[in-house]
Amino acid sequence: MKSDPTHPLGLRQRLLLWILLPLIAVFVVSILFDYRLAQETANTAYDYSLNNAALDIVAYIHTVGLNSELHLSPEVEAMLRSNAMNKTFFAVRNADQNLLTGDADLPIYPGSLHERPPFVDDVYQGEKIRATTHRVVIDGNEITITVAETMRERDHASHRILLAITLPNLLVIAATLLVIYFGVRRGLAPLVHIENQIASRSPHDLRALDIEHAPREIRPMLARLNELFESLRLAAAAQQRFLADAAHQLRTPLAGLQTQIELVAIEGKYLRNEERLARIEESVERIAHLVTQLLIYAQTEPAASANQIFQPVALHELAESSASTFIDRALLKNIDLGFEIKPAITEGIAWMLREALGNLIDNALRYCPTGSTITVCSGICSGHPYLAVEDNGPGISTEERDKVFERFYRIPGSASDGCGLGLSIVQEIAQLHAVIIHFSESTGGGLTATLIFPASTMQNE
Repeated sequence: MKSDPTHPLGLRQRLLLWILLPLIAVFVVSILFDYRLAQETANTAYDYSLNNAALDIVAYIHTVGLNSELHLSPEVEAMLRSNAMNKTFFAVRNADQNLLTGDADLPIYPGSLHERPPFVDDVYQGEKIRATTHRVVIDGNEITITVAETMRERDHASHRILLAITLPNLLVIAATLLVIYFGVRRGLAPLVHIENQIASRSPHDLRALDIEHAPREIRPMLARLNELFESLRLAAAAQQRFLADAAHQLRTPLAGLQTQIELVAIEGKYLRNEERLARIEESVERIAHLVTQLLIYAQTEPAASANQIFQPVALHELAESSASTFIDRALLKNIDLGFEIKPAITEGIAWMLREALGNLIDNALRYCPTGSTITVCSGICSGHPYLAVEDNGPGISTEERDKVFERFYRIPGSASDGCGLGLSIVQEIAQLHAVIIHFSESTGGGLTATLIFPASTMQNE
């Protein structure tokens, strides 16, 4: 059995198809046998009646005797020919095959004196007939009696018998298919459960599948799948450990290098070339920022955060404490960093949400020019807690809003010294918390970045 490779049949469809085809074949064969049986049953009954009609004529001949001609009374002939659906024909001939009475053109069919006469199917006057010929000796004279009738009533009876046999069979097959359908559906329920279990996972969820209650036939496959998950999880964990260790190890020499540069600056070694000193300090600061972002990114990926526990988080308090750490940077750039905070509580990992909000504020400070305004907001809208950072800076074009979440991506022509990991970190944290990130144009013409949390009843507590 072949199926379209682009749309392969499911296991349920395959099972039902392979069960249905044999049932249909059995049903067709059964119909053929039933039809033959119906015809034989109808023929047996009507042949008996046709044979009795011939015997009735024999009895009448005994009664009236023989002469050169045999005349049947109208009553007797009406009795022989009377039938609501069939037409009856007969012919009585002497030994010389001369017609004594009946239909002259009715053929004579094989028969003998000492054997049971056979029944023959033929066509007479444009209609199918069934006929029989009796040969008897009456008063020393051999008489041939042929009786025939049309097949209308026989066919009608055959159809009725066939219908009476077919309908129950059809109902049995339909009931069988219904039982099989629900049986297959019930039998495949564990597969559907496993399918839903896998479909509900995120791409980073590599936990082993529960195979204890899985059908015995698919346990080996699930065991191999769990081994694959374990290998991927170990590989991802090793990658996270390497990234975290590398970032951690780089922070120490970078901190020492930054301290030495500051000491050199204090000692006045670069008085003649302050621009070069500023460039060195800026480069070291960017490397330190990149290393810090790499470490945070490693800690926020699902493989590293699988054991983190969600707890109630007051978003208004988190917004206030997180934004306060950026006040000095805002003052250096003459940026007005303010708050519009309303109470909002959700469940999450506090330090991750603080990092997400901090990256949004950091991006706003990096991209907004001197004299801009940045507002950090929190609250509840339509039952959903939210955090938002609004600015009147250059914003992000609609075409770039999907690209900015890519790692190390920077908007072309941007004058910022960012490393391109900030919004990637925000996205990882948002996916872990089922948070929607929404970009919109702010009232000042800049950008409003909003983190919309799942609806919660905790704000009423």
